[in-house]
Amino acid sequence: SSGVPAGEVFYQDLVGQPFAARDLRSLKLGISGKPDCLIRTIDGIVPVELKHSNRPPARGGVYPNHMIQNLAYCVLVEEQLKAKVPYGLVIYGGEQVRRVELTEANREWLMRTIADVRAARVAKEAKRNHSQRGRCTGCGVRSHCDQALL
Repeated sequence: SSGVPAGEVFYQDLVGQPFAARDLRSLKLGISGKPDCLIRTIDGIVPVELKHSNRPPARGGVYPNHMIQNLAYCVLVEEQLKAKVPYGLVIYGGEQVRRVELTEANREWLMRTIADVRAARVAKEAKRNHSQRGRCTGCGVRSHCDQALL
C-alpha cells in the first residue's frame, strides 16, 4: 500500500492533465488556492499536494509550511464543495506519502495563521521565520524584504 487512498481523481492542477482546475476560494476566510489533486474516496475528499523535495522531514513528518497549505485546502474543500474531508496528503519526491490530519488543534492553528498573515498584510511587514538562504531565493516578497538572507 502506497498510502494513497483508492478513489476517483476528479480534479488536478497538473500540466497536461484532462481536468480543469479552478481556484477554491473562501470569502469568509479570505483564502484561495488550487490543490494539485483531489481524490474522491469512500470516506470523503482527500486533497493531495505534490512536493518536489526528495528530503522530507524525518519520522513521517510534514514541513509546517506544507502542512498549513494542505490544511487550507482541506478547509476550502469542506466549505466550497460541501464535502467531508477525512485528511489531506503531502507527497514528497513522488513517493514519500505523508498524512495531514484535520484535527481541531490543526484547524485552530490554520485560523491563527490566516489571522497572522492578514495582520502582516495590513501592517505591510512580516518577520522572517527561518534561517535558510534557499527559502529566500524563491520568495515572492524578497524584493521588498529588509530581512532577506541574499
